[in-house]
Amino acid sequence: MANKAAYGALFALLFLSAIFVTVICIIGSPRDGLAHHESFPFWQRTIVYQVYPRSLGDSDGDGAGDLRGISSKADYLHGLGVGTVWLSPVYPSPMADFGYDIADFVGIDPLFGTMADFEELRAALHDRGLKLMMDFVPNHSSDEHQWFAKSKRREEPYTDYYVWADPKGFNETGQPIPPNNWLSVFRGSAWTWVEERQQFYYHQFLAKQPDLNYRNERVREEMKNVLRFWLDKGVDGFRVDAITHLFEVQDLSQDEPVASHSGTDDPLDYGYLNHTLTLNQPETFTVVKEWRDVLDQYPDKAMIIEVFGEEIEEVMKYYGNDSVPLADFPFNFLLIEHLRNRSDLTGFALKDTIDLWMDNMPEGKWPNWVLGNHDYGRVASRFGTDAVDALNMLVLLLPGTPVTYNGEEIGMVNTFISWEDTQDPQGCRYGPEHYQEFSRDPERTPMQWDNTSFAGFTKGNSTWLPVNENYKEVNVKAQLQAEESHLKIYKELAALRKEEPFVRGHVAYPVVTFEIFSVMRYLEGYESYLLVINTSEGEVEVDLHHHSNVELPPSAVVILRSVTDTSNSTVPGSVVKLSELILVPGEGLLLNLIEEE
Repeated sequence: MANKAAYGALFALLFLSAIFVTVICIIGSPRDGLAHHESFPFWQRTIVYQVYPRSLGDSDGDGAGDLRGISSKADYLHGLGVGTVWLSPVYPSPMADFGYDIADFVGIDPLFGTMADFEELRAALHDRGLKLMMDFVPNHSSDEHQWFAKSKRREEPYTDYYVWADPKGFNETGQPIPPNNWLSVFRGSAWTWVEERQQFYYHQFLAKQPDLNYRNERVREEMKNVLRFWLDKGVDGFRVDAITHLFEVQDLSQDEPVASHSGTDDPLDYGYLNHTLTLNQPETFTVVKEWRDVLDQYPDKAMIIEVFGEEIEEVMKYYGNDSVPLADFPFNFLLIEHLRNRSDLTGFALKDTIDLWMDNMPEGKWPNWVLGNHDYGRVASRFGTDAVDALNMLVLLLPGTPVTYNGEEIGMVNTFISWEDTQDPQGCRYGPEHYQEFSRDPERTPMQWDNTSFAGFTKGNSTWLPVNENYKEVNVKAQLQAEESHLKIYKELAALRKEEPFVRGHVAYPVVTFEIFSVMRYLEGYESYLLVINTSEGEVEVDLHHHSNVELPPSAVVILRSVTDTSNSTVPGSVVKLSELILVPGEGLLLNLIEEE
């Protein structure tokens, strides 16, 4: 980049000496003494890119994405600048929960292809220097898994592979009563009666997802063998699903207490109870450590854990510690949990949300940032299309590992899905009047590649979910050809984050107000960068010198700006005065701090 001279050592020392600046030195102890980016583990030096396999690319024309479709996009993924591709489940499944009900933990569902297709995908990614991570779904299987069929028949050694319990009693009509009041995440009792076995089985999710019994050593060994199978296939790591549900108390006669201030008076709603007996049980961490030990038998493998909706202290436990390492990191969902829509987006809210993670993260551990995924609305729909670039700038330039859901790099938006087209079982359960409140289909629609039929996703005559009507304007091809686009900004950010100030530099927050958020990345001997974001829905003119808690130079060079900013004064390469900076609604402006000549 053609930038003017940076402040250099003197400027960096000013920041280090300012006692009122929030500084995170060298972004975690593991970095100390590391001179080169390549010496970091891969999960620290790359962007994790989540692929929803049904929706990236369809190779066979059946309307649903598949492994060959993903392989065909390997060059795109490499060119995008991401380093790790994470696949949502592709295992054999009846699809009661779209792949999270697994009938075979070591196979590939024919919908997505074959094991040979998987091996070709792994090779295609590895040949381009990309890593491949799989979803690991350990809490439950499908009720169509052979283990469950044998467990229902009490065939050894499978009799106790699942959580079974006798009825508490029988009602006046002779129907069995569940052993306790535990509820399913998907509403209603977490217990289903099996006439054949004359017992209830436990399922924290759908009835077609019976919970595995991790008090059974055989089950624990089976699941470690699942990890070994995929590691031997060349997988580089795992995202572990629903880990907090892994154990429940041993005494199944206990009821969970009613939650105070839950916001629901429906006794069948999951939120009605306080889940003290079925979440975050201490035995969970023992099993996670066993998995960590398996991964550590293979070089440079990653384990990332899903922990959602818990108090921050509970989330941080999944990092482990120096003597008992667990996950490389638990997913940081705070930007989703705390910032649900544009009205939540303020400079203060961003700073508080970032601090909540960084201030509670154990010493020497590694942060990460998640803006969205296949379970939550698109970033552009939650915060507005004008904020897409600013939020991508934020998560890609903060210290730590950013996680991007496919399509966010081009600013895809939620798609309206009619009741007739609804596919998500979670939405279907609530019927035509309420499905829109619960369906996850709107954020799962096919990737928009170009302006041809079905957005270039398939050569067939239909798609498993409708393509968004805006595909002719919002697509990869158009954004590659445009002079400025979300995609081009994303690619520049992916390249920029490899520079030393972002790799191992310090971080400070010079200006934070209701309307403005800023973050600085700097390192002695290197250029210093300042990202300024207008979180409001109106144009803002700000004097950064007036608000800043550190001394800033008079001027800076524009490196990147949101596509919504069309001013001649902020064209990349332009010099702007920090005392009279104008930002359009939702804008992100990345600056290189300079000395005046």
